[in-house]
Amino acid sequence: MAASAVGIITLFAVVLAGPLAWAVATYVQRRRKGNGPSADGAAEAGASEGQVDGTATQREEMSGVAYTLSLLGYAIGLGNLWRFPYLVGKWGGGAFIIAYLVCLLLVAIPAYLMEMVMGQYTRKSTVGCFKMIHPRWDGLGYGQALILLLVMAYYNVLLAYAIIYIAGSLVDPLPWADDSKNYFNVEVLNGYDDYAGKGLGPVQWKLALALLVVWLIVFASLAFGKKILTKVTWVTVVGPIVMLVVLVLRSVTLDGAGDGIEFYIGKFDSEVLGDLDMWASACSQILFSLSPGFGTAITMSSYTRPKENVFRTCMVVVVCNSAFSLLGGFAIFSIVGNITFRLNAAGGVLDEATGAMVATTVAEQASAGTGLAFIAIADGMRAFGSGTNAMSVLFFSVLLTLGLDSTFCWAETFVCYVEDYLLVQGGTKPAHWKIVGCMCAAMYLTGLLYCTRMGIELLDIVDHYCITYYLLLAVALEAFMFTWDFGWRRFVVHVKLATLGNLRTPLGQDVIPSAFWWYAIHFTMPACSLFLFFYIFSSDVDEPYGGYPDWLQGIGWSCLAALLAVTPLGFVRTLKLGTGSTLPPLEQDEAALAAALGITSTLPPLGQKEESMQKEESI
Repeated sequence: MAASAVGIITLFAVVLAGPLAWAVATYVQRRRKGNGPSADGAAEAGASEGQVDGTATQREEMSGVAYTLSLLGYAIGLGNLWRFPYLVGKWGGGAFIIAYLVCLLLVAIPAYLMEMVMGQYTRKSTVGCFKMIHPRWDGLGYGQALILLLVMAYYNVLLAYAIIYIAGSLVDPLPWADDSKNYFNVEVLNGYDDYAGKGLGPVQWKLALALLVVWLIVFASLAFGKKILTKVTWVTVVGPIVMLVVLVLRSVTLDGAGDGIEFYIGKFDSEVLGDLDMWASACSQILFSLSPGFGTAITMSSYTRPKENVFRTCMVVVVCNSAFSLLGGFAIFSIVGNITFRLNAAGGVLDEATGAMVATTVAEQASAGTGLAFIAIADGMRAFGSGTNAMSVLFFSVLLTLGLDSTFCWAETFVCYVEDYLLVQGGTKPAHWKIVGCMCAAMYLTGLLYCTRMGIELLDIVDHYCITYYLLLAVALEAFMFTWDFGWRRFVVHVKLATLGNLRTPLGQDVIPSAFWWYAIHFTMPACSLFLFFYIFSSDVDEPYGGYPDWLQGIGWSCLAALLAVTPLGFVRTLKLGTGSTLPPLEQDEAALAAALGITSTLPPLGQKEESMQKEESI
């Protein structure tokens, strides 16, 4: 093997793409500021007044662009690029897309918007936000904090896989060129052939080293404040978009790409619309993509400017997230179609039952999860000829940067929990970089459990029993919290008051159509989440998940039980102490809105539409 000059040059280009985009955007923004105010106010980061148990504090503030990029990076993750396209093909193409869009509108968007508004309104991290709304919900906040620890410990191991493949892309020929499946299972994972009498096994040094690189990147990006993180985000958000466009443009020209695309979107199986498993897959995909229930959207929104239009930002993030998933499918299935074409041209694949060579299909090659990205697509990189190393660097860099964005948001959320807790306790807060460093070190050591020979099986168990279950439960409980203690009227008044006087929304942003949002938050969001929670639970009781050994199943159920035990602690403490909400009176917000509308002489008078909206909301 020899170093690939093309691969190395491509990697440098990937690293430089984000800073160049940031520099151009900064120049344009400064020119705009020099000619007048930006659309919704200043864009530079600063500080704003917050409240921590009645004590005024300075809260670091993100610009509108940084806020939007952070949420985009948080929403667009690894699942957009390998899980979504697979599910579309598995469940009838267009039929799954219809189910996906229905779940997006009725469950995911309402939950996401609700979290963003509550975070901006309270200007607190998730635990502080829930406690301010009513102390009975702080147990849910602590449960979400534990979820962050669990997911950060294993999620970055997936990014460690990408690091190994990026390194492999810098040599020619690719180290997995002869057998991509064997390379992943043996050289990367070194997993067991069976589970009988096996434990986790020893830590694999390649994975441990790659995981260390990932956590060093996270530390360098978060340790020195949000201005540094904003610059890094330009690399990890803009970079994947540019790289994905290049991948799509090149992939659709491959032999057999048309067959892959036809499998992806060229069919509509209406019968699957009556399959509950398909709806469960669609709902879980969009929920886990936007990830309401983690509390991250609440914490990130607590750092945005008080005048930021979070309603508009929510719509931008949702549209971009789904568009990225749909576009990514064209690249993935073009490559899978080419793999199928090459296999059939070489005589097909071996049928183990008959011992004969038979033709294979796109459906058979489109395996789910890590296998799709690190086996099938890795093998498909060979189809790019002289550009093999360059395209391989591009693809695995996309995976890495997509994952880093999510990790940045989760890590920043947890650090915010710690800092807000220390402020409440009144003690001396350590330097930000020390908190970040301790968290990264602890998460790296915990993540070594997933670098063992059975680490990928442990990862799958924890993801299913902890993340899947608890996210669904958290979304439903947040809907109940909103209904009982935050309130629809407060939600509407805040969105309008926060955006009143902005250049794009001089009369304030209306939550329209109000009847739809009210119904979705109060009914479809909790109902669908709880239904999916109990549906998955009944399935796991009938048949143990994944066919894993009993001791692994026990770890999963035990972790879930611990999370469920934490959740009601706030209710117990509230009953004992008799504490209540510390939200300001709703009348105070309404009076502020009325006063703003009355004294803003530069605004045009309210028309019939605005008057009817106010009457409808007051009812």
